[in-house]
Amino acid sequence: MTKRIIKKLKEHFKEVLGIKTSPHSIALGFAIGTFIAIIPTFGFTYLIATIVMLVYAKESKLALFGALLLWNPFVLFPLYTLSYRFGDFILSGFPEVYPLQAIGQFRYTTLRFLVGNFIIAVFFSVASYFILRKLVSYSKKQTFKSSS
Repeated sequence: MTKRIIKKLKEHFKEVLGIKTSPHSIALGFAIGTFIAIIPTFGFTYLIATIVMLVYAKESKLALFGALLLWNPFVLFPLYTLSYRFGDFILSGFPEVYPLQAIGQFRYTTLRFLVGNFIIAVFFSVASYFILRKLVSYSKKQTFKSSS
């Protein structure tokens, strides 16, 4: 099964490379897709991605959609756990006092999760942009050299 997934990813990457767009456009499309996939959108991921595709017409739509497929729920679950722990680490110095314990606990947990998740989403988006831009630039140069 893993070999099949890797084969599909390679095929998708070759498709993306075949598009007549710049490495910047492909990398930015993937970074935007990464951000959308990582933030908790509660079932609206593809709707948000479609709206973003309409607004940002120059970015690679195929790369954006590829990022959504890469960041599937099996990958996101451990990332969401990390998001909460990271947010808890950042906000641990801020004591919270609430009269109703259940509401207070919900707010406490949600705030830590969202802060950590936003920081992690930005980090992974920026990192994926630079990694993919380098990878696409290198691959396009190799393709150009082999076709000459």
